[in-house]
Amino acid sequence: MKIFLIILLCAVCVLALLLLIALIRAAAIKAKPNDKPSQAPFTPEDEAKYAHALSEMVKVPTISKGEGEDKSEFHKLQSVLRELFPQIHAKLEFTEIDGNIIYRWQGKDSSKDSLLLMGHQDVVPADPAGWEHAPFSGDIANGKVHGRGAMDCKCTVMSEMAAVEELLEEGFTPERDVYLAYACNEETSGGGALKLVNYLKDKGIRLCAAMDEGGAIVEGVLPGMSTLCAAVGVIEKGTSHIKFTAKSAGGHSSTPPRNTPFARLSAFVCEMEKKNHFKTKMPPVVEKTFTCIAPYLTFPMRFLFGNLWLFKPLITALMPVFSPQARAFVTTTLVFTMSEGSKAPNVIPSEASMTANMRVGQLQSRDECLEILRKTAAKYDIETELIIGFDSSKETDTESDEMLYLKKCVNEVFPQYCFAPYYMSGGTDCRHYTAITDNCIRFTPIVMDSQQLAAMHAPNENIGTAAVAAGVKFYKYFIKNHN
Repeated sequence: MKIFLIILLCAVCVLALLLLIALIRAAAIKAKPNDKPSQAPFTPEDEAKYAHALSEMVKVPTISKGEGEDKSEFHKLQSVLRELFPQIHAKLEFTEIDGNIIYRWQGKDSSKDSLLLMGHQDVVPADPAGWEHAPFSGDIANGKVHGRGAMDCKCTVMSEMAAVEELLEEGFTPERDVYLAYACNEETSGGGALKLVNYLKDKGIRLCAAMDEGGAIVEGVLPGMSTLCAAVGVIEKGTSHIKFTAKSAGGHSSTPPRNTPFARLSAFVCEMEKKNHFKTKMPPVVEKTFTCIAPYLTFPMRFLFGNLWLFKPLITALMPVFSPQARAFVTTTLVFTMSEGSKAPNVIPSEASMTANMRVGQLQSRDECLEILRKTAAKYDIETELIIGFDSSKETDTESDEMLYLKKCVNEVFPQYCFAPYYMSGGTDCRHYTAITDNCIRFTPIVMDSQQLAAMHAPNENIGTAAVAAGVKFYKYFIKNHN
């Protein structure tokens, strides 16, 4: 009994010491207020000019519809770009490839790896119902530009081009070649970006970095966050579309047998919903995210997230139940999105199917996850078919020269904000550029609040005019000081 009490006392003392160390660390890492002025301010005249340019771009309904689509709206947008940015079109080399466009700005030393800024021209469809401003009105009201594409992602395209336009007007020449690349079918996962990548590869172009949409300056990364966060996507999850098919002899609905196709599919769906069959672990990039934002959290949250050496297992276990976003950080996810059966309500289908979208994490490959699904579906006599899919992208080194330079620019243009790499559950065109660069960076330097993020692909999409102006000045600062 004495030995047991001694062991228990030692354990309590060790636990108390660990908690004391964690408390001291949480107090020590608290971020200090930063009142430095931005190194790239803007004027009201700037804000109005950029808002007008973005409005004109939003008015063109460049809806991506898939292969073989009519490119007339994209050509109309390109005409608008020529009017808005005359210096770019007079001085930069321009190439169009099936509606996808790329500009080359020759630098002082073209032998250096080039810098590429990118985005996409296309937008998703917009049902007019529920919009306070018509989807393609481009209305400027209440300090915002309204309309489909205002946030995703014509604000990125406009900000990059406006920055280059102003630098050209000032007679600036970059140290290395700078490219601007804008695909026309990102929203439909088309091959536009690949065509642009292959165009660069054929020319022997290597990039020091490619910077695309994906991250932004956002609020509410975690409860208790005291400032906005410049969230920079450094890796994307892989995506797979998977079809599950159950077959039967069919028949009339008046005499239904047991285990019809939809009954088996439903049982399979319920199992996948209730039980996570994939590995759960906190990837290194998520650890880096929490380490970066911990100093900006209120004390209770800083105590937890500032001491991952102690609390990582607990946090990892809680993330899947905390929120869908948190769950996506630590495991592969699967969601069922489509179903198909018989063509009449009184006919048992001889074949029924459900299609799911899987977002593949770093912990397991696409094929490993697919094998788990095949085995689970087989228990219900269900066939599994991969429609399309790919693994997670290559991760950009957060300590690379390009990432450290980006952090420096954020600290100088947005000194009051936190900077953090993050793990993207969504996808962008940037993943294709891993073929020609080690630094694929997903970041639009524009403040987006929770309403604006929620309006992506939904009614009432908008972006703040002041936020856009700050974004233009960031790109200008970034290009001008990049060596």
